[in-house]
Amino acid sequence: VAHARKFGRQEDLAAAAGLPKPTLQKLLSGSAEPKISTLLAVTNALGISLDTILNGANELTTMQDYEVFVAAPVAIPMHDVAFSAGPGAEALLAGDGDASAVFPEAWLREQFGKVDDLRLVRASGDSMEPTITDGQWVMIDVARKTGDGIYAVRVANDLFIKRLQFQTTRVFAISDNPAYELFIINLEDKADRDAFQVIGRVVWTGKML
Repeated sequence: VAHARKFGRQEDLAAAAGLPKPTLQKLLSGSAEPKISTLLAVTNALGISLDTILNGANELTTMQDYEVFVAAPVAIPMHDVAFSAGPGAEALLAGDGDASAVFPEAWLREQFGKVDDLRLVRASGDSMEPTITDGQWVMIDVARKTGDGIYAVRVANDLFIKRLQFQTTRVFAISDNPAYELFIINLEDKADRDAFQVIGRVVWTGKML
């Protein structure tokens, strides 16, 4: 909001970002949670980095601020969603990644409340575009497995990132890319139940820069 005020009129910022003015107003008022692409459009128009908004990087003006920001860093395990489903799902749940990315603990706890169940997964393919693009890193919470949303899931011998809608006896797995058809998991069918596993909910999307 502070950067937007420095920029000038909201309609001018919306035009510069290529967004409808109502979308920008919802972003500035906090009434809607923006997609990463929306944040990027606005930060590019403002001439600031995405990190400035996510981490308050430009506010670290004193050594004390810097020490608070970097205190107690947390290494989040990183996984490739293209792993085979069995070992891949088990590795995700256990947090046994081949690499890790460090985040400030204060930011993680502010955003997600806890850190032990967070994992980073690299998406593969275009089925979730434009929400999640090929090669993009997303953060999942393996403790969250209920409620409609975007999840990392196992289906038979593959791992996917899909938008799930839960019903009493069925789960709809939806691709945001309209070129892909949805598939339905019938929870009353044992074969479907055995082939389906919710790994964790996507709680943050972003690109490793």
